[in-house]
Parts: sequence; structure tokens; C-alpha cells
Amino acid sequence: MAIQTSEIKWYQSQVVNDGNSNGGAMSANEIPDGVKNNVWPDVPQAERTAGSVKYRKTFIKIANDDDLALIDPRVFVETHTPGDDSVVLMAGTHTDTQAQASGYTRFYGAGDLDADLLSGDTLLTVTVENGNDASGHAIFRDGDLIRISDKTSVEAIDGNAEFLRLAASNGVSWNGTLATLTLENGSTVGFNYLSTATKVASVLEGADIAASVSGWQESSAAGSYDETQSPVSGDHIGTVEQTWTLTFTNATQFTCAGNTLGNVGSGSIGATFAPNNPTFSKPYFTLAGGSPPWGGTWSSGDTITWTTHPAAIAIWEKRVVPAGANSRSGNKVIVAISGESE
Repeated sequence: MAIQTSEIKWYQSQVVNDGNSNGGAMSANEIPDGVKNNVWPDVPQAERTAGSVKYRKTFIKIANDDDLALIDPRVFVETHTPGDDSVVLMAGTHTDTQAQASGYTRFYGAGDLDADLLSGDTLLTVTVENGNDASGHAIFRDGDLIRISDKTSVEAIDGNAEFLRLAASNGVSWNGTLATLTLENGSTVGFNYLSTATKVASVLEGADIAASVSGWQESSAAGSYDETQSPVSGDHIGTVEQTWTLTFTNATQFTCAGNTLGNVGSGSIGATFAPNNPTFSKPYFTLAGGSPPWGGTWSSGDTITWTTHPAAIAIWEKRVVPAGANSRSGNKVIVAISGESE
């Protein structure tokens, strides 16, 4: 089994605006691929004249019904904007907002190969839009994983693409918008590349993408649940970012509520509890029943709390429109992800 391209989906954040509340948790609003303004709004003339900085948060979700994880995900700008503006990526969390993201300083982006490359080369030069400028938008840093590609699209059959690691020390030097990149010892370019057709991107490397649970906490004088033997399991389609509180109403029965969703149902320690996410007709999570994992004696008012995290990775995009930017029809940025499945 393997994760299919159709199971890699992009979602909006719950809040989409230009204020500090922008971002937050993942929404249920899927972002259509290749549709105008699917992430970014148009830039009106007044904004081009004055310049602007805006942020958008997206989530890449692995909606695999077999709950397969995407291993070693790599996110990168496949094609940077042809306009005067620039878009860089930043790693986000499941809940951060623009108030936090506006202070992030680790950026990832793409530039154009400046001089032709030959197989076996260990050094390359790349022209980028911002360079190592005062705003801290340097997209290449020592030790980065980079992607070199002359493919016409990320899924094109023709052309070459490869991932290579920069040297951990003195791997990057700058001369304005020209970056000189030195590969790590023992690493060489695998193909020939023409400067007129080749893009070079820094790669945002993430943890394996899978639904997960954290923060398990029991509050009971005599009851117990063996979460190491039967952990709460997430669903790669139905699980959302939520802190759950399970509250006992008597020795065997309980109700369950999420911190933003509210009550999602009731259950008993004798049966599996898997409340349904109505948006996707999949469970928010599954909690095993029986003894074990349930043990001891539970009482009315006892609680268990935990947090579920969806099978998704959060990515911030930062768009900088310089003052006096020219109008550009069909301006766009293409962001892509690659990885392995089990």
C-alpha cells in the first residue's frame, strides 16, 4: 500500500485575514489545486504602490483511509513568483497564529540557477529575489537540504530533480541576491543542468505526518486506563486538533467534550468509544473498551484529558510586495511536498 497523490490534501486555517488572529487550527475547508486566489488575494494598485507584507497559513493533510504516515516530508517552493513580489515558507504549529508567525525568521524559498551545472560539481550559484537582506529573508542556510530541478512541473516525467545537503559550515555565502552554495563533503551534483531552465529551492523538512495524541492525564482516586497498552488512536481523515475531556457520570459511563467542539457523545468503559466527525464520517479518535485497558474503580466526576493532532503539517507563507511593484497578470507561486509512505 502507498499514499496516493489524491490523498495529499491542502486545507485552510480556521481564520483567514490580515490580522493577528489569522491562522490557528486547521479548518475543514479544502484548498482547490491550481485555482486562482486559492491562497492569496489579488494585489490592488494601492497595495502595489505602498508595498505590503501578508501571511497565509495552510495545512497539508494526509487523508489516507489506511492511516499510513507520510515519512520524511519535504516541503518546498517548486516555482517562485514571476512578479516583483516574493513568497517564502515557514514551519508552523497546529495552533499558531499570525501574532506568532510574524516573528519567525527561518524562511524557505526558491531561486534560479545562475550558472550551468555539470554532473560531479560540488558548488552552485543561485539568484534569489531577496538575497541575504536586512529583513532576514535569506532562504539558504548552512546544512540545508536543497532541491535542484529542471522539470517543467513537480510531477513531470521529463527532466531531472534531486535533493542534496549543503555543508554544515561555510555552506552558504552571499553577494547581494547571489547565493553561492557548497555541498557537504562527499556529495556531488548528479546531473547536468542549464541555468536557463533550473530552479533551486531550500527544503522545509518535517516530522512524519500522522495523526497523534499527546497530554494524556487521568484524574481519579481509584480508576485507571492503560494507555500504553491501548493508546487512543487517531484517524487520518477524521482526527482534528482538539483537547478532549472525558467526564464520568457514574462508575462505568462517561461523556466526552472537545475544547471547541463541545459535547460529542457518551460511552461506557465496556465498549469501544469512537465519536463520529460528521464532516468526514470518520471518528475523531478511537478509545478501546473492556478490562484491560480499563481498570480500578471510576467515580462520578473523574476525568481524563488528552489532545489529538490531525495527520497534517502546518505551513506559513509570507508574501512581500515591495513598494512600487509592477502589475503582473497570472502571478502565482507553486508549493509542493514529497515524501515516502509505509
